[in-house]
Amino acid sequence: MTFVSKLALAAALTLGTSALGTAPALAQKADKNQAAGPQLKVSDAFRTPAAAAEAALKLKDIATADAQLTAAEAVAANDDEKYYSAFLRLQIELERKNEAGQIKALGILASNPKTPADRVNVYGGLYNYMLGSQLVAQKKPADAIPVLLKARQLGTNQPDLPVLLANAYAATGKSGEAIAEVNRAIEASKAAGRKPPVDWYKFVIPRVNATGDRAAMADWLKRFIAEYPTAQNWRWAIQVYRTPTDTKTQKINLYRLMRATNALADRADYADYAYAAQQSGLPWEAVAAIDEGRKAGKIPAGDADAQRIYAASQTAVKAEGSLDGLAKQAGAGANGKAAQQTADAFLASGNYAKALELYDLALQKGSVDTDEVNLNRGVALRALGRKDEARTAFQAVKGTHANLALLWQTSIDSPPLA
Repeated sequence: MTFVSKLALAAALTLGTSALGTAPALAQKADKNQAAGPQLKVSDAFRTPAAAAEAALKLKDIATADAQLTAAEAVAANDDEKYYSAFLRLQIELERKNEAGQIKALGILASNPKTPADRVNVYGGLYNYMLGSQLVAQKKPADAIPVLLKARQLGTNQPDLPVLLANAYAATGKSGEAIAEVNRAIEASKAAGRKPPVDWYKFVIPRVNATGDRAAMADWLKRFIAEYPTAQNWRWAIQVYRTPTDTKTQKINLYRLMRATNALADRADYADYAYAAQQSGLPWEAVAAIDEGRKAGKIPAGDADAQRIYAASQTAVKAEGSLDGLAKQAGAGANGKAAQQTADAFLASGNYAKALELYDLALQKGSVDTDEVNLNRGVALRALGRKDEARTAFQAVKGTHANLALLWQTSIDSPPLA
């Protein structure tokens, strides 16, 4: 995917015709009060059409300026005449928004010995920047990379430069460099008071995911959601984050996160959530998922597969009976395992206060996976509106659930989503 914004070279160059003070006017007699500039040695054959081109350019008569300058270019013989021709040509091509013409003029200005020293790098940087952007557009990324790096070396600070490099690096299989360039673009955009475009995140996140670095992936998703906290973006982020090797705890908590952020969008989301809950031994949650999917109009009343999951889960809920008796048994247990299992059941049934009580008991008694318990404690605390405590619980999660906990932590500060 390419995501380069339109070039804004007219603003970047600030070289309107008022800037022609860097080269003297071509009139026969110079005003003695005129600001001093490099003295050009030009022939009369060049001076006449060049002066006419300059005058027409000031009047924004681009057609006349182009015709006169073309005549001047035809007789330009020395470096002074070629410099001034390129200088005027750049103004005309900027007005015409002709990028090919701009690149040609910039190339001449960057290499002409008459170009003022303080402008050489400016022209050279812009020349390499524009040439690199065209190479990217022409699907020549390997050729574009050194040209764009040269533009950076010459001091060009065009905001699209790291974005162009990111595209070129990605197209040549250099994901690490592409990720670094997008990060550079995002940080520069923020430093300039601009909001990074959503496409920048959607370009880089799958590439981060492909590296297998789950911590980096979670961090990028956190940054993305912080900038664009919509239900649709939550859904996309969670779908990208999922892997075939997720544990049951991770799978069910990703669905819970979708539910908590209103990111369950269609029949598959609700039905798959219900199936995952059923397979995790949490029939209460399976029933709730299908009920919500039907209420939202996402699961049709006659959906046979959903109905089978629903019926089996209802049967399982009835077979379990009251969870209060299990809670009492957990209190008498020698360790916290029974308390954790019962807390999971209360969490699935939506009794978050009781779930929290039993998770705390499980931690107190010990012999449990503390990371898994703290992850689910955070989910219960978030559902109870106890944000600071939920954040603390998620921050306590280490190991394989740490990155998932980071996503949950991000959801705490997200605004309510419709």
